[in-house]
Amino acid sequence: MAAAADTTVDPADLRFGRIGFAVLTALATVTTIGAFTTLDFGTPARPAPGFWIGCVSVATLMLVVVALVNPRIAVDGVSRITRADAAAVALAVPLLALTPSLLTLLGLTVTTALVCLYWFLVITRTRPLFSVIGAGAITAGIVIIFIELLHVPFPLGTLTGIR
Repeated sequence: MAAAADTTVDPADLRFGRIGFAVLTALATVTTIGAFTTLDFGTPARPAPGFWIGCVSVATLMLVVVALVNPRIAVDGVSRITRADAAAVALAVPLLALTPSLLTLLGLTVTTALVCLYWFLVITRTRPLFSVIGAGAITAGIVIIFIELLHVPFPLGTLTGIR
């Protein structure tokens, strides 16, 4: 009998899921538009600093749209979303909205460090020391892999003068 109750979906849950995915779609759209309007893309043969950022923005937007239109994702996942999960998503909104602009102002290195630190401290509520260590390690790994080894052209920060 409990299994049957687990498979039924409350219409309020479905509405919450649709609204949640619609908000994420809007944020992904704003981020993609921000990337396309603030970064130079170049061509696939000669990518400019914003090319890979634009690709990730478009891929994120496409994945969120797929989740929005796929009822199985919205319905099955909504029953497991808690108020704390929704609050964490709300805290991540500034990251989605500001990251393209921060990349052009601060460059990849500083933006990555700030985004990771914010993610650890605010969203996952990691202890400050571990947050600093984690943000530093992730930033160093991204710089080494993408800038030093792969030579991916990321934007030069206008305020910092570094990638």
